[in-house]
Amino acid sequence: MENSSESQFTKRKLAPLFEAVGVALKQNQLDLNLADGINGNHGDHMVEVFQFATLAAEEKQDEGLAQAMQFTARELDTLTHNGSARMYASGLRQIGEQMLRRQVTLDELIAAVRGASKKEEKTAENRQDISTSRSGDVIKALLAGLAGWNQAEEGKMVSENPLDMGAMFEFGMAYLQAKQRNAERIDVLADAAASASPLGKIPHRHRSGLIAIRALLQAMQNP
Repeated sequence: MENSSESQFTKRKLAPLFEAVGVALKQNQLDLNLADGINGNHGDHMVEVFQFATLAAEEKQDEGLAQAMQFTARELDTLTHNGSARMYASGLRQIGEQMLRRQVTLDELIAAVRGASKKEEKTAENRQDISTSRSGDVIKALLAGLAGWNQAEEGKMVSENPLDMGAMFEFGMAYLQAKQRNAERIDVLADAAASASPLGKIPHRHRSGLIAIRALLQAMQNP
């Protein structure tokens, strides 16, 4: 008998998720360019990042999640004219490393995101679904990846387990502040992730990060 928690996601691939992010960024490309008071091309760069990421993920669509993320990171590093590509390459590399360490699959990632995106009052009702998806391990992998990304962008040596008490405190504060700013759970999660990552340090990158992460989370909700 087929496992229902797996069969629900068996045809999902990483490339269409990146493609959905690219569509959302394309819709906001002009506004993001205008928000970039430095070079005025941030929207152009973000669209390029996810167009490139989609092609890279398609090339590795039959490999594991971590392998596809790390390959995409290497491909983004070739866009030497694009500072956002370098930053997202760093994030994909760190998160991919944590996914590999915990052997997280795309199916498990989607299941965990769907569980985390549900209303808090319904979480207990869905506890069995969340536990079968290894949700706790997946969330830890994501948070550890974000912590490693922060360390890398600060020029520090990334520790084997970057999810220390300091990082947990920062994530907790980012989440509480995001809850005060947003009504919808998916917006809270996107806001918290963008704010707790290196994207939160530059206003126009934080803005595009919100769009990108929300689009990614939304794409994971779709059947």
